[in-house]
Amino acid sequence: MKIARFVIDTHVHAQRHAAGPDFRKRGLSDPRKIKYRDLAGLMRHLVTYDNSKRLLYDMECYGVDMCILHPAFGMSNELNLDLMERYPDKFVALASAKETADKGLKGEIEWTMEAACEELDRLLSTGKFVGIGEGMPARPDTPETKKTYSQQERMDELRLVMEVAQKHQVPVRVHTGSPMGYPITYSRWPENFHPNWIRDIAAEYPDVPIIFDHGGMQGGRWDNLVEECIQVAANHENVYLETGLYWTELYYKALADPNVGSEKLMWGTDWGASIPIQTQLGQQPQSFAAQVHRDGIITYQADIMGWSLKQVSRLNISQDDMNLIMGGNAIRVYKLDFPITRMFKPVD
Repeated sequence: MKIARFVIDTHVHAQRHAAGPDFRKRGLSDPRKIKYRDLAGLMRHLVTYDNSKRLLYDMECYGVDMCILHPAFGMSNELNLDLMERYPDKFVALASAKETADKGLKGEIEWTMEAACEELDRLLSTGKFVGIGEGMPARPDTPETKKTYSQQERMDELRLVMEVAQKHQVPVRVHTGSPMGYPITYSRWPENFHPNWIRDIAAEYPDVPIIFDHGGMQGGRWDNLVEECIQVAANHENVYLETGLYWTELYYKALADPNVGSEKLMWGTDWGASIPIQTQLGQQPQSFAAQVHRDGIITYQADIMGWSLKQVSRLNISQDDMNLIMGGNAIRVYKLDFPITRMFKPVD
């Protein structure tokens, strides 16, 4: 039996980086000796390839009807569009200012948020994308850009993205959490570690839906950012939590807040991000997602989708609430087509 009437994974990477040849050039062939920071440094320079064969297998295996594709870390808008054209009933995609980031990375231009927003505006004007993400646009990781933001600097950049989202009436994603392997720094996404910054943005743009990528939990077992994300979502009607890397107890924590509840949660697993599941018997939680430095990068397709569905399936809640979390909220917020009316509990 499927877990819900219509299941949407709202956070999927259907592309994979062809890192092997570059590592071999550096004399690195043993994955256990390749550090996550090495891979993170290479990813934006690598060619990505279509990994949808594995994704479609997992979707069929676990009863997932649709995925929202995220371009990130050098992944291509064009490849996601190609997947949408080939599988129109399976995939929709978010837009990323990749061209601007690539030019900034190569030193062809000085990266600015204004330039990134011009690219987002062009992409969204095609009508082919349903939102902006993963996370807010960020300057490329070069020696020249290794400078920690002030809050004012970054907030003013975020406002520019919100203007574009408001113009096109689409949701935006704000990244939160860390997979614990790839380094996420203040010089790229300072709001990642300060979900409370988004309170001002949410209040200034109440008509723009904001989804916290990972809802504060991308890896590890520390839930301080989850608490912060829940508080922001509870205080602002336009803020939502992506929950696919939550273990069961974290779902209950969000559901217990009457200003969050099932209507503010969206399932999304970060499928394709190479984050393995750790098991620590007798601990709480007993299993959780995290990249472990001493193990090196993983070379297989981690089954994040299966683990995540197991966590959410343990919830003792009404099926109508489950239907919202697993697909109904995404259909409403992203304005996705659904052929039958009155299949999801109204929340507006």
